[in-house]
Amino acid sequence: MRTEEHATDRPHNLTVRQRFHIRGILLPKTFLCFAADRAAWLDIDGWAEAADGEAIVVAAGPEAMVGAFEMALMLGPLDALVQDFETFDESAAVPQGFVIAQK
Repeated sequence: MRTEEHATDRPHNLTVRQRFHIRGILLPKTFLCFAADRAAWLDIDGWAEAADGEAIVVAAGPEAMVGAFEMALMLGPLDALVQDFETFDESAAVPQGFVIAQK
């Protein structure tokens, strides 16, 4: 009998909210455009802000899509080198659409 939990055991429409803290060699403008572009592809709601060497991204949507978005952010755009990536559950409400916040 199987006891561990798998993604396929959960409802396919489960909505999750996560906050990603990203650090490394990254240019804010490029990283933010990359995040917004991937969020649009995956129909992710949320926001992002960045300064030299770090970004905070909040994402909400179906668990599989947020997971795909997380993977894209870990890889980053071509001119980025992600060196540290932390994921947290997000308890705050997430705006509809994807917004680039000013830091």
